[in-house]
Amino acid sequence: MKRKDMLRALLTSTAATEDPPAPPVMSERRVGSGAVRAMGLDLDRLAQDARKAEALERQAANGQLVLDVDPALVDPSFAEDRVARTGDAEFRTLVESIRISGQQVPVLLRPHPEAKGRYQVAYGHRRVAAAAELGLPVRAMVRPMSDTDLVVAQGKENAERRNLSFIERALFAAELEARGFDRPTLMAALSAHPAEMSRYLSVARDIPRWVVRAIGPAPKAGRPRWLVLAGLLQADGAPETVRHLIEQPAFLAAATNRRFEMVIAALRRSPEEAKHGDPALVRAPSGEILLRLERDHLGLRITAVEQVAPGFCAFLEERLPDLVAEFHSQASLGDGDDRRDPSGA
Repeated sequence: MKRKDMLRALLTSTAATEDPPAPPVMSERRVGSGAVRAMGLDLDRLAQDARKAEALERQAANGQLVLDVDPALVDPSFAEDRVARTGDAEFRTLVESIRISGQQVPVLLRPHPEAKGRYQVAYGHRRVAAAAELGLPVRAMVRPMSDTDLVVAQGKENAERRNLSFIERALFAAELEARGFDRPTLMAALSAHPAEMSRYLSVARDIPRWVVRAIGPAPKAGRPRWLVLAGLLQADGAPETVRHLIEQPAFLAAATNRRFEMVIAALRRSPEEAKHGDPALVRAPSGEILLRLERDHLGLRITAVEQVAPGFCAFLEERLPDLVAEFHSQASLGDGDDRRDPSGA
């Protein structure tokens, strides 16, 4: 028998001794209905939406997500950092810029710690106010923050933009101290070293808030001049002098730097000088005070402000002899009046 025949016989005999194979079972074929397919698509969409929501939540937590927020839902920071947020020409410029070009730089908000559904500003108060005035949503990054995180972010933004005056920084430091923040937090918020922080707090303690708010931010008045004002306010009757001044129409109509000058001038005048009224002022083309002319019982005192027009004082000194000569020349052509040399010669 051939080898292949032997193999066939062996397989045939083995198969004969086994149970016959069971008939094949036809597998059930599932045919998805339209409803089932739609349910699958819905589940896929829900999963995608959940992943997107998680990503947005992570972005919001990191302050990376820029949202459009209704300004009516935004409250200011608990720490005041400006004497006047909307009462100056710079704010009007900001409003016009946003009206024309839109808001380019987002503000930083946190979910309000006490009012659900509302927000609190870390920085960007003026942009929020401008958006509210224009009836626009404010573009904002929203990030959960502690009180300390908020004031540090607020202070650092102000330091980087350099748009707070000395007295505003001083009041910001004093308010944070009054709210119980420690000195390291104050220094971090204002990017100030210990000695500088001490000066901020000293000026803020020595000048009443009502005086600062009456004057305004006075960005051209630095620490030395605010220290001068603090010293002048210690004199007897000084607060009453300032209260009388800030009620005057001329004071109310003046810009903030001019108001500072007016307060200093009023406190420096003696009672005798006060009888002669306010000093006459000569302004440079920029509008800044260049010359101050003050009359008293001795005559006329002229004060030139060198920093307004560098070199002007030297120019004035050089021209004074010519003015004296011109005066004498005109006097000699006059009607013989007895006119004396102002120098006493």
